[in-house]
Amino acid sequence: MKKLTLLALILLFIISCRKDDDEKSESIITGTWKLIDYRSVSGKDGSVIYSNTIPENDCKRKSNYNYKNNGKYIGEYFRDPNTGECGNKAFLEEMDYVYNESSKTISYKIDGITQDILNVNSLTKTEMQILMNDQMDQDGDGTPDRIFSIYIKQ
Repeated sequence: MKKLTLLALILLFIISCRKDDDEKSESIITGTWKLIDYRSVSGKDGSVIYSNTIPENDCKRKSNYNYKNNGKYIGEYFRDPNTGECGNKAFLEEMDYVYNESSKTISYKIDGITQDILNVNSLTKTEMQILMNDQMDQDGDGTPDRIFSIYIKQ
């Protein structure tokens, strides 16, 4: 009986450790994200110059940005790429991606060729901020400001 109990405890320990290892291997970027806001931040003092919340019914807000754990990105957009019209039909874009935690960049590739590289300002379990521009002076103070797109995880 003691051997059976010991065996059960060992198996339970192995299974619980395996689950912890699986959870650690998933990147924080993995999941479905939605664009909710554009924000301009002062380059001089870090204050928010303006925030432009995207309305719920806007095509950009309806879109989904899916980062899979296997390195695949699937963009689900509701703006027709041919007509520019916003509708209910989703247009899918699939490519490979790599999130580099040390350089805070997301690289997108199609057939091994880099298509785009985004700079991640911050990334938590619930919010991602992508730096869109850091060359424009939005508030006229002579210092370039930073514009971010803000995403929330679904």
